[in-house]
Amino acid sequence: MRKTLMAALLAGPLSFGLFASAAQAAEVGYNYLELGYSQVDLDGTSVDFDGGALNGSALLGEQFFIYGGYGAHDSDPGSVDLDVTRLGFGWRHGIGESSDLVINANWVNYDIGSSFLGGDIDGYEVELGLRTAHGDRFESLVAIGYEDGNDVDGDVYGRLSGHFKFNQRWGLVGSASFHDGGNEYFVGPRLSF
Repeated sequence: MRKTLMAALLAGPLSFGLFASAAQAAEVGYNYLELGYSQVDLDGTSVDFDGGALNGSALLGEQFFIYGGYGAHDSDPGSVDLDVTRLGFGWRHGIGESSDLVINANWVNYDIGSSFLGGDIDGYEVELGLRTAHGDRFESLVAIGYEDGNDVDGDVYGRLSGHFKFNQRWGLVGSASFHDGGNEYFVGPRLSF
C-alpha cells in the first residue's frame, strides 16, 4: 500500500515537471526564509502537536545548498512540548529549463519535554526529489525520503510542497510529509532573497 502511495505521489508531478514547456521556463528558488504554522500528527493517538516553525535555505555556488529549520510545538491535549530541528546539505542538477533533481541529506532532532517524559531523539533523513517552477508564480517539490538513526526506526516517507509567489520577494508555502508513524505539515509566508 505504501509503495503504491509513493508511486502515485511521484508519478503526476514528476511527469509534468519533466515535460514542462519552454514557455513556462522559470528558476527554482533556493535562497529563502519561512516563518509559519507547523503541525505534527502522530498515528494511533489523539495527540497533535501545534506550533510555529522557522525554515531557511541558501544556495552555495551553482549546485549546492544548505538548509535548516526549527519548530516548537505544544501537544493538544496535554502538556508535552516537541521541538524539531533539521540541519542539512543538498545538491541540485537541472533536468530541464525549469526543473531540478535534488538530493538532500540532513540531521534531525526531536526534543520531547514534559513533567513526566523527556529526551532527545536523533536521526538523519535522505531525500530524492524534483523541484519545478511552473511559470513565474508557482513552484513545487515532490520527494521520497528515508529516515533512520540510532533512535529512529527506518522509515520511507513522501513529501509534497508548493510555493505560490505573490512577487519576486514574497510568497506563501505549504508542505506535508507523510511518515509511517505520523505526518508533518507547514504553512506560512516565504521571503526569497
